[in-house]
Amino acid sequence: MAWHVVSSSYFDFEQFARESSADRMPMHLLPHLAERLGAEIHQPDTGERPSWFDRLASLLYGQPKHWELARRVLPELRHGDAVYAAGCDGGLPLALLCAARRRRVAFAITFTTLDRRRARLIGWLLVLVGVRLLVSVAAEHQAERARRSFGRRAVGIHLNSAQTDTRFFRPPESRPVNATPLVASSGVEQRDYRTLAAALGTADVDIEICYASPNLTSRTPHALPDPIPDNMVLHWLEFGELRGLYQRADVTVVPLCSDRYSAGLTSLLEAIACGSPAVATGSPGLIDDLVAEDLITGVAIGDDAAIRAAVDGIIADPERAQVRAVKARQVLVERYSAAAYLDDVERAVADLVPDRSAAMPLHVDGGLE
Repeated sequence: MAWHVVSSSYFDFEQFARESSADRMPMHLLPHLAERLGAEIHQPDTGERPSWFDRLASLLYGQPKHWELARRVLPELRHGDAVYAAGCDGGLPLALLCAARRRRVAFAITFTTLDRRRARLIGWLLVLVGVRLLVSVAAEHQAERARRSFGRRAVGIHLNSAQTDTRFFRPPESRPVNATPLVASSGVEQRDYRTLAAALGTADVDIEICYASPNLTSRTPHALPDPIPDNMVLHWLEFGELRGLYQRADVTVVPLCSDRYSAGLTSLLEAIACGSPAVATGSPGLIDDLVAEDLITGVAIGDDAAIRAAVDGIIADPERAQVRAVKARQVLVERYSAAAYLDDVERAVADLVPDRSAAMPLHVDGGLE
């Protein structure tokens, strides 16, 4: 029996490791998970031209590169093997090919959103024909939807804990005092910067936004103000510069257009890890949990008045804001560090191969937090 790890996108993991070791970017956890599982990482080949089959199959689901990846990995899989797929785009095509070849391979697949009907339908068909499938989702409301979609046929529903690299994203040694209060934000997907501008465009604050997303396309849903107010700057930042933005910010705001899935969570956790007081649009799952524990301030979708009030309150009482920010980081380190995340995933995927689970002790990654 062998484990295989599948990535939906190509990453230069060696560069990630070098840059992370030099403290220029956060670590990528997929190589650490693959090491724990004793697995090889498979990812799309950026130089491979898709075949006619790949292009045709992508009309059913995913992109041609994901079907090329599935065809390339399929010959390496044997009966009894298991696959961890970091996303549906990489995992579902491979699972379909395995099912078509009647190859008994177990799959743990992260469903970033269950709103896509094709993803739910393909997952349902896979478990219907007997594929051992562990469905991993990011929030409880998605877990409930997965239970309704896949019933009891799936091996299980795994509530995938969020994480951030708390070694890289860390508070400054001393937080600077800004002449004009600084409001930070980051990301593109589902970001409602139009409402942020309505809330703070005329306020005596500087708004700096890291306008970047790893999967940014012309179809990425988000809302921008028109015109952009004079006190708002949107630009691309290196990871070290992004960390510096969180560390300098008097408050970080994560305004969202939608609460259907866990958009904005990565940015929010990065800001919390850097000790920044945070305001976020309420969203089912971890964001609402953090609001309920009074670790961050929650606002409703499109409520510019609530954003303005929350930011004004934090700026007016920085000492209270910092006490809460320190507590929020402590909670994050305890529950959502890299090591905690890897432990959680390793425990979950052990259910796919119960005969091997006893031989899969939890590892301790030196230096991971």
